[in-house]
Amino acid sequence: MARLKHLIVVVPGIGGSVLQTPKGAARWDDHRRRLVAAATRPGRLGLDEHPDLVPVGLLPDITLAGPFVVPGYDGLVRKIRNQFDDVLVDISRPGCAPNSRADLVLFPYDFRYSIQQAAERLAADIQARLGGEHAGARRRRVIVVAHSMGGLVARYWMGPLGGAADCAALITLGTPHGGAPKALDVLANGMKVGRVRLARFTEVLRQWPSVYELLPRYPAVGRSGGAVPLNPYELEDGATDGASFAVRAKAAFGVHRDIETAWTELYCGSDCPEVTAVFGRGHATLQQALLAPSGSGIAVTKDAAGWLPNPHWHGDGTVPAISAIPIEQKKMQARRAAPERHMALASSSVVLDILAEHTDDSLDRVRGEAPDAPWLGLDLDQTALAYEPVSLGVTLHGAQADERTRVQVRTRPQDGNGGDSMIWLPCATAGDGRWQAELPPLGAGAYTVEVVATGVPVVSRLSAGDVLGVVDAENARTDVDV
Repeated sequence: MARLKHLIVVVPGIGGSVLQTPKGAARWDDHRRRLVAAATRPGRLGLDEHPDLVPVGLLPDITLAGPFVVPGYDGLVRKIRNQFDDVLVDISRPGCAPNSRADLVLFPYDFRYSIQQAAERLAADIQARLGGEHAGARRRRVIVVAHSMGGLVARYWMGPLGGAADCAALITLGTPHGGAPKALDVLANGMKVGRVRLARFTEVLRQWPSVYELLPRYPAVGRSGGAVPLNPYELEDGATDGASFAVRAKAAFGVHRDIETAWTELYCGSDCPEVTAVFGRGHATLQQALLAPSGSGIAVTKDAAGWLPNPHWHGDGTVPAISAIPIEQKKMQARRAAPERHMALASSSVVLDILAEHTDDSLDRVRGEAPDAPWLGLDLDQTALAYEPVSLGVTLHGAQADERTRVQVRTRPQDGNGGDSMIWLPCATAGDGRWQAELPPLGAGAYTVEVVATGVPVVSRLSAGDVLGVVDAENARTDVDV
């Protein structure tokens, strides 16, 4: 195996950092008791009640945290350690001196606040690690691997904060460079699990600047009568529940504009790092919003917007594919499509391919806008209510199904217990390379959903999967208005 030649920094997405109080009491981690508390007492994450939580680590596994399914990063760390020799891992913690010998740095941050705040701490951490090196040695020393919102944090450090010269490469995994309509749905219509609206959790999320910075930064709100689509910050108060929505959305748009301006200049200069935007394709994803004719209320749907490019790309289940590519990036070879859904992208093996290119001679791999082999796209909500049916849609991409093609699905509890949920169920053909199934009602907890297609031309067998979070309806009712 080879040794890493760069300092690798992993920046997680929203919800991917472990948070605790200054006195060491955990508020957001993978302990089941605290996950339940996050659902039933969301104020524990409110900026008004706890403005000073401390980031101390990355969540280890994709899991159910309150009403969220959140990413985990132990798979990515394990793959890097297995691929390269003698990898020394360090965690960046506020107030703790960094290990200057580290090869791999895990950078947790308080994901409730603006990406600008997280980027400023990232800049300070990198400076503390490289500050003792002369300019020539530290130049191009860092490679950042950033998942989801973490890519925006990294881009703000490299762009507006001037960190690009220290960075050899940036790998973004499902980063909403252009925002995500899912954030618009949550802020405008409230956080929901199935038919249940989590009113108190919605109030907490509306406090977080980071959620506004995940709003689409392009005209994503269609209007009737052929009127020009709107940017989220152009919505009037009557279209959303939050009176301050437009003001905060406008401020968030300004953050994205600062990133775009700085990176447009970087692409024209000599300090621009190599950027690879890895994005998911083919999975049903919230794509557009439609403003009610009366101007009061919006509906966010998975239907492709006719006024936006590449409607057939879909996305990774959370971020539309067109949003996962930096707006100022023109080079085709700087984007790489992957078959994984949003959470699984956090530990995608494509990261190892790219790191290998920076360790050894370039592999000159072909990078394009579609995965290089057939794959399965899923239409599956991340969360569901306990003991209610869950709908699943499956689409075959990159190959043509024939009479031999069969698709099956099963759910497997992440706690290792089996039961009826372990039984493979056939998916019904819906025509044109599509299948549908209804998962059996499940108890509260986190489940792995596994989908297998057999008899696929060329490749014979394909598999896909994701984590499904099932929330207890009775607990959710303590936080709802249905």
